Amino acid sequence: MRRITLEALALSPKERTILTILRQQSSADKISMIAIKAKLPHTTTGFILKKLEKRKLAKRVKHDNHFRWVYRNIIEVVEESSQDSSSGVFLNIVSGMENITKEFIKILELSPTERFYSIQGAGTSKAILKKNDTQFLEHFHHEIKRRKIIIEGVVAESVFRLFEKMHRDQLSSHLDRMTVAYILPDELINFPFDIVMFRDCILLVDYEKERLVRIQDNGLSQVFKSLFRITEEYGRKIDLNQHIRKLIAKNS
Repeated sequence: MRRITLEALALSPKERTILTILRQQSSADKISMIAIKAKLPHTTTGFILKKLEKRKLAKRVKHDNHFRWVYRNIIEVVEESSQDSSSGVFLNIVSGMENITKEFIKILELSPTERFYSIQGAGTSKAILKKNDTQFLEHFHHEIKRRKIIIEGVVAESVFRLFEKMHRDQLSSHLDRMTVAYILPDELINFPFDIVMFRDCILLVDYEKERLVRIQDNGLSQVFKSLFRITEEYGRKIDLNQHIRKLIAKNS
């Protein structure tokens, strides 16, 4: 069973109240009873239950001639992030692009000339542009350049080709970052994750499912960075800024 924090679900206060009631129920209950417990109108309660059902957090159960609602126990919701005190490993799972964005913002805490590392698997190519907010990316890239943070990246061929689909403003956003880039054939990194490493932190991002796993552990961080160096050895180094300038000139 997958574990996720209550905070990571990014629920509104009313949604959180109703989910908590469902989790505490010993059996399925009618909307009217849930509404009384939540101190919410019947219609609002019904609307929220349907939203939770879409997110696979609640389900309707037929009882006689009507339906009752129960918590759908396919994930374990915990109040706080998981931390193994004996090993010092910190693990957190977040859902939704808003929460994924908050995790990426933490990269901007790096000092000038500090590096973060990224491996973008071929499976991210269909969702990475569609899911990411253009304004956020422009702001993020601007801050990366302003703070002089260095990026070392290994990208799948299909992800690299996405630059050809970008319009001028998007290309300009990526231009003049301090970037060291390598390209690998899709079949060598054919997974649906963007893997980001900085300091003792590892982010595993699945844009299609809008899910991010954050692992904070010095030993595991070193393992992932070593794997990054191996993929780098097999990659084809490119001058990304020069490539972007050519695309901008082509689009002019």
